[in-house]
Amino acid sequence: MIVGARDPFGFERLHYLVGEEGLLGGGDAAEPQAVAVNGAVPWGSGIRNLLQVSGGAAGEADVDAIRGYLSEMRGGQSTGASGGVRHDVREASLGICMPGANRDEQRRDSQASPRHEIRSSARLAGRTVLRNVRAVPPGHMLERTSSGLRVHARPIAPQPGDLQALLRDAIQRVLASGQRVALALSGGLDSALLLVLLKELGVQQDIPAYILATGMPDYCERDAALDIAQRLGARVKVVQVTGPDFVRALPRATRCVEEPMFNLHPVAKLLLAEAMAADGIQAALSGDGADQVMRRDVSANYLPLCNALFGAASVRLHAPFIDTAVVQHLISLPPDPGKQCLRDLGSTLGLPDRLVRGPKRGRLAPAMDLSSVMDRGRILALAGMLNLDAPTLDTDIERMQWTTLALTLDHLQAPLQP
Repeated sequence: MIVGARDPFGFERLHYLVGEEGLLGGGDAAEPQAVAVNGAVPWGSGIRNLLQVSGGAAGEADVDAIRGYLSEMRGGQSTGASGGVRHDVREASLGICMPGANRDEQRRDSQASPRHEIRSSARLAGRTVLRNVRAVPPGHMLERTSSGLRVHARPIAPQPGDLQALLRDAIQRVLASGQRVALALSGGLDSALLLVLLKELGVQQDIPAYILATGMPDYCERDAALDIAQRLGARVKVVQVTGPDFVRALPRATRCVEEPMFNLHPVAKLLLAEAMAADGIQAALSGDGADQVMRRDVSANYLPLCNALFGAASVRLHAPFIDTAVVQHLISLPPDPGKQCLRDLGSTLGLPDRLVRGPKRGRLAPAMDLSSVMDRGRILALAGMLNLDAPTLDTDIERMQWTTLALTLDHLQAPLQP
């Protein structure tokens, strides 16, 4: 019996309870011992929610998994760890046969990725910060059999189609939901494609385009987003935020994603979603996912966070680029980190040259003062309890990772022994 399944790029989170004994001790990491409650395996989206529904408590911290989270953004690909599954193998997880591409070509594709994007890391697939909670990896399903719980790959078959029509169909399904819908407009190619398709449908004035304006150098796309909105006749709502807004929202965001983060950028999603919710918006269209699909990036270190953050604000996030039919079309093409097929579509639809020919811009937030949410003493004590090297906290990445790790473990009420 299929208990649950996860989409190929991990947009929807899927957690389940396992027993702590034997979980890290040399057994098959894909087949941990599941915990049954009232004859059923508890599963769901969100760790704390799962624990509450099952009536269980947080298990011990998973130190190997935490070590993987803390190594993110610090060097190359993972070499793996005991009991873990590396995230540097993407196509095999999707069950995709790449036309005309060998392993060397895949490696060159990885090296060609924009420097601000992360394709792989040392984080362990299927693991969380708790030993007794597992995550189904992207592109896998959770099945209960007579011999126990099994996690199986759930291949997706390539299916060529008309990209413009497939994206339009995905948008129309959202518009037909009866909910109040808005567009998250970033000023980049992917969300601009959605806006031009909304214009094709004649609803660009009915669907407001929300733009997050930070005013931060190299991290504010207000002008670029306003330019494309004006070109296409969209109705715009500018959401003005500041650096302190990001920092104040960080504890809320961490409670939503329930994992350490290495940068404040995901917090932008929560700030935008909260502004939408305050206006009565119930569903949001977003260009998220295009980069991951085109690169075959199943690391799930960003998309699930976006979805969880919008969900926490009671706004349903819809990403047409990870719609099943769209994904089937895009994976029928060779991996394309440069997103040439999207650029070609943008050119056909009349988007400006800066979008269809210009380079992709990085989306990491700048360093901000975390002193109001970072407890240095607590972090050093935590490192000792986890038997990890004490951090220097000299870099923004390290401050973010350890601050959000402490916030996450506190939120989950993980038992920690001094």
